[in-house]
Amino acid sequence: MCFSQLKSNENKDIEFTSCEFNIYVADYQMLFSVSLEAASRDVKSGLEYISKSTVKFFLKDGEYEEIERPWLIEKAARRGRGSYRVDFNPRLINYIVGLSEKFTMFYLHECGKINNSRAMRLYENLCQWKNTGIWVISPEWLTERYLLPISQQENFAEMKRSFLDPAIKRINKETPLEVSYKTACKTSSIKSKKVETLIFNIVDRTILLE
Repeated sequence: MCFSQLKSNENKDIEFTSCEFNIYVADYQMLFSVSLEAASRDVKSGLEYISKSTVKFFLKDGEYEEIERPWLIEKAARRGRGSYRVDFNPRLINYIVGLSEKFTMFYLHECGKINNSRAMRLYENLCQWKNTGIWVISPEWLTERYLLPISQQENFAEMKRSFLDPAIKRINKETPLEVSYKTACKTSSIKSKKVETLIFNIVDRTILLE
């Protein structure tokens, strides 16, 4: 979950100073299809485990033969909100970036022509649900996780025009997925309709060819 938040940078000599990641219980619940109680328990226990874990380096040269570093320097929780912030050890972040590149490598040959970061994140989320063939979320979930601009947050038609439709068109063209979506609306007391749910249908064309 932290890996998905990393942004690749063309300058490999850059010194990473921000090692902060946000983790949401709701994301874990959706990703692994478990109950909210189970997701909360798993995330909490996982963070407790990694906060007590260390990495050991065995050096051939230098003053010391062995160096041990903790994964995290800080862990913070918002009680009752199901969200956590973790700060990884700055001395480990470049190793984490390397792991992230290997973690996402299987996407690269499929979507190398998708050069928009939000479209790439949408593709990664769709890949997580391609085996079920359906992914259901709210527009608010998209705006929060993808940090969409205010114009799209306040106007679904603008989100559809500027983000969703172009991203899905590119995904359908450049990747093995065939994606479509429909909306479910809620009618308010003043008879105006608000989009409450997005329902994505996902077909993996590589399976159809087998």
